[in-house]
Amino acid sequence: MMRLGGGCLCGTVRYEADLEEDDIADYCHCRECRRASGAPVVAWIQLASSRFRVVQGQASAFASPAGATRWFCGRCGSPLYMTDPDDRSLGIAVACLDEPDRVPPRLHGWFEERIAWFDTRDELLRFPRHPPYDR
Repeated sequence: MMRLGGGCLCGTVRYEADLEEDDIADYCHCRECRRASGAPVVAWIQLASSRFRVVQGQASAFASPAGATRWFCGRCGSPLYMTDPDDRSLGIAVACLDEPDRVPPRLHGWFEERIAWFDTRDELLRFPRHPPYDR
């Protein structure tokens, strides 16, 4: 188990997550993640919601069209984490972790929706849509 902290740009919202070895970080290339972040790709780490807690402040929620709830700082707008309607898992935006280097992505999801000019030159698995664990 590895406990990591993270938070938003302005410091209003802080959280802690207890990560396990089998928690998977991935790159998401879907259009919804791109629009929510303003970035060509977002790295997420998936974990059980029971191993995540907000320790300072309160995140604001946005119910996205695909059914997930995206949580962000209401003050600075930083995207922080995402929950699914069935509470199966929670996804943390890896770049908002205090130590993002400790959670390297292992694969690419939604690769068929990637932006053509954004080219990653790694050897990670690429899934056209949902990775197998994200259904």
